Amino acid sequence: MRIGIIGAGTIGKTIIRDLQRRGDVAIDFVLVRETARADWLDLPAATFISDEAEALARGVDLIIETAMPELVARLAPRALEHSDFCAFSGTALADAAVERAIRDAAAASGRRFFVPHGAVMALDGLEDGRELLQSVTITTTKSGKSLGLDLDAQGLVFEGTAREACKRFPRNVNVHAAIALAGIGLDRTVSRIVAVPGQQENEHRIEIRGEGLEWNLEIASRSLGGVTGSYTPHSAAGSVRRILGGSGIRMA
Repeated sequence: MRIGIIGAGTIGKTIIRDLQRRGDVAIDFVLVRETARADWLDLPAATFISDEAEALARGVDLIIETAMPELVARLAPRALEHSDFCAFSGTALADAAVERAIRDAAAASGRRFFVPHGAVMALDGLEDGRELLQSVTITTTKSGKSLGLDLDAQGLVFEGTAREACKRFPRNVNVHAAIALAGIGLDRTVSRIVAVPGQQENEHRIEIRGEGLEWNLEIASRSLGGVTGSYTPHSAAGSVRRILGGSGIRMA
């Protein structure tokens, strides 16, 4: 299988390292702003490209985005004409036109668009029980720095729909996008964002209510210094492994 990677940040690097351990895939390209070779990647210099049109023209089997929502919006609909697409910037789908374009492109080509679970878990349960769900609320607590706010920002800084949260904090609430897309949608899912000065962990509390069910999930992961928690890169690599499949006992 030929794979293209968009972005080589913390998540991109982890996925690349994981793929390099496999013998059944080839990394065809890594789309980056700067094409200078990174020694730790141990990839041919020609693998690194900065031209989006060239990346799409490669016709790989799977493109994995680990960069920013704008690239999902710009590239996914065209990429889906010939490639599966995995987007770690799920907040891109908060734009209804982008979501529609992605759904239409996937339907026309028969290709798949993957939304990874990222920093949380239990998306399979949300999706399976979607018809029973009545309300979903997700509260994320981070430092102001991680949220792109003042360092001394404190308290509830946002409450509204997941769609609006994704637009306001596109690099911070991919978890909200994943929860909403798996469950009752971007317009019915309630998002709350809380800032705590100096907080070292990224915390997510998901409250799910439905017909005959009540779930409360609490997840915390130490920040790696930016918007990414320590668990997320490992989760990302695991999502890619499941997409690629394999033999033996598999979780479904």
